[in-house]
Amino acid sequence: MKPSLVEYLVCPICRKNFNIKITKKSKGEIMEGYLICINKHKFKITNGIPRFVTDATKDFVKTEDAFSSKWKIYHKSYHEKKWFEFQRNWFLERFQWETLESFNKFLLTKHNVLDAGTGLGNSANFLSTNKQSLVFAIDASESVNFAYKKYGGATNIHFLQADLRQLPFKKNFFDYVYSDQVLHHTKNTETSFKYLTKFLKKAGHISIYVYNKKAPIREFADDYIRSKTTKMSVNDCVEFSKDMTILGKSLSNLKRKITIPHDIKLLNIKAGTYDVQRFIYWHFLKCFWAEDGDFERSVGVNFDWYYPKFAYRHTPDEVRKWYRDTKIKITSFKEIESGISVTGKK
Repeated sequence: MKPSLVEYLVCPICRKNFNIKITKKSKGEIMEGYLICINKHKFKITNGIPRFVTDATKDFVKTEDAFSSKWKIYHKSYHEKKWFEFQRNWFLERFQWETLESFNKFLLTKHNVLDAGTGLGNSANFLSTNKQSLVFAIDASESVNFAYKKYGGATNIHFLQADLRQLPFKKNFFDYVYSDQVLHHTKNTETSFKYLTKFLKKAGHISIYVYNKKAPIREFADDYIRSKTTKMSVNDCVEFSKDMTILGKSLSNLKRKITIPHDIKLLNIKAGTYDVQRFIYWHFLKCFWAEDGDFERSVGVNFDWYYPKFAYRHTPDEVRKWYRDTKIKITSFKEIESGISVTGKK
């Protein structure tokens, strides 16, 4: 933890300022210690990271354990350069930035940035290109440990283990809040979004991506399978996710297409020509297979869906309403099969 971080933090329970007790430092960074507010709420600093997660409810713990397990197993695959570049390019496409340069120009206007659900820290890295900015990268899972090891040396990134529903920051603090592929894994997507907007400055921007509602048979299959897989052990769900990956790979290897001549409205299937694997994937069964043939990452994507307790899906109308309710004007809105990407200005 960088010593300057404490000046930006408040107790997530009572909103009071912290005093810091340092028990170990290394190369100018605080590696071990405590943050203690005047009301005696106490939070540990371990391995250079302040730890603020206090929610001990079963379903929350189950969801965060899912991601902790995922990143422990697959962090190397997701830190590879090809995956970082894919994620960055996919972000630029979904949020309708024409070029990386135009997004970086946008970041020049943002001093305090919140990466709400940083995972392995790749997003924090590309949000930190403006070296005059401060990026506060949080995650409730132990993924933040791997993020810190990879990117903790950056002078303008602060990593914290924190729940995005109980943030250790003052309200109206951030110029940009970014929460990509995270909110739908919280207890309630809508209330989590609305909570984040309270930390946004006037004229600040917030970008989110949440799961889209799928075709009805896919939704039925997801609910049924997840009712079983969320109760599995980590190892059993990893094995199941491998089976789904092999199924996706086998379907992809067919290299066949299917043509649907007319819309089948009841099943939410539109007329068109589809690759067989993608047709089954979007309309009937989650069996992800990466086009670049990365087996480990594909297993991680399937596990990411089948193991977490929380994995909500939403409609575009729902998401638009969240922005209206919080008086945030939508500046970019894109719906694709997998999810809904939105940016708005307060």
